[in-house]
Amino acid sequence: MLSRPGPLPSGSGWSFEVKWDGFRALVSTEDGLRVRSRRGSNMTELLPELAALPPGLVLDGELVAWRDGDPYFPDVCARMLNRDASIPITFVAFDVLRIEDRNLMDASFEERRATLVRLPLRPPVSVVAETFTDGAALFDAVCKLGLEGVVAKRLSSRYRANQRGWVKTKNPNYWRRDSEREAMQRSRERRARTHV
Repeated sequence: MLSRPGPLPSGSGWSFEVKWDGFRALVSTEDGLRVRSRRGSNMTELLPELAALPPGLVLDGELVAWRDGDPYFPDVCARMLNRDASIPITFVAFDVLRIEDRNLMDASFEERRATLVRLPLRPPVSVVAETFTDGAALFDAVCKLGLEGVVAKRLSSRYRANQRGWVKTKNPNYWRRDSEREAMQRSRERRARTHV
């Protein structure tokens, strides 16, 4: 499931999480370890420590590197792009799609979340992302702490691969925001040139 930019939803029926600044990953331990990026790249060989995850799972989450207790994107890049194995990575799981051959994608997010928190995921290899009920208070805290933003997930939502069902609200003062905008603009320009 993907997220779309938008204002923070209000009202009941939503769950809110910190948007960690890392690499999105789908991790499977159903038949050995397999780790794929959001775009489908095989990252398995770069993350041998994830073999310690419990077997029989398919999880969605974020690969995060920490510096002084905060997520630090340049270290994720150094580990994943430059293959610097000295940088520890934590898999922050925020959804479970399969468990022991049972497909959970048609279950509500609330049901999937209840299943996820019962899994024996252990730091430093993996943790379960915390959820919050007060999105406005979480967004305020995220901005004060200088974190990337908040993701809102409707409790009743089913998991739909490659669809934008979640809402992400970014901290307007996040340190990487300008470089992200520039990268998106360059990407749009490249696509426009290839479609001419």
